[in-house]
Amino acid sequence: MKKKLMTIFTILIPMIATCQSIPVNFKDCKTDQMFVSAEIVPKWNCDTLSLVDYMNKFLQEKNIEKIENGKILIGILIYPDGKTCCYSFTNLTKTVLDAEKFKEIVNKMPNWTPAKQNGKVITFLKQQLLSIRNGKFILN
Repeated sequence: MKKKLMTIFTILIPMIATCQSIPVNFKDCKTDQMFVSAEIVPKWNCDTLSLVDYMNKFLQEKNIEKIENGKILIGILIYPDGKTCCYSFTNLTKTVLDAEKFKEIVNKMPNWTPAKQNGKVITFLKQQLLSIRNGKFILN
């Protein structure tokens, strides 16, 4: 309980403190049903590049100016075939960021290993919190 409460405070306090914290919800992810918990959660499935390295490569490719230290929260819908769709984006930095650019990179991610419930692959909504320090994504 204490850990959950601390997690809530580490997300809510920065959201309140910055004017960039209004979540952007995208409407183009098609699904009838999604899960937010599962027996087997989805996993990043790229052997050659970590999720953090993938996101940093994106920052360079999109020529995004240096982002102030902070966090972003991305809702990633992971389908049974492992494909991704950006469901939501919340900017917890003081830098103005273009949510559409982050949506594009999520939608182009390599396939994930999908989530499973009762032995069946399912559509899963993963809330991925990413930390940024000195203009680059870092491991949490």
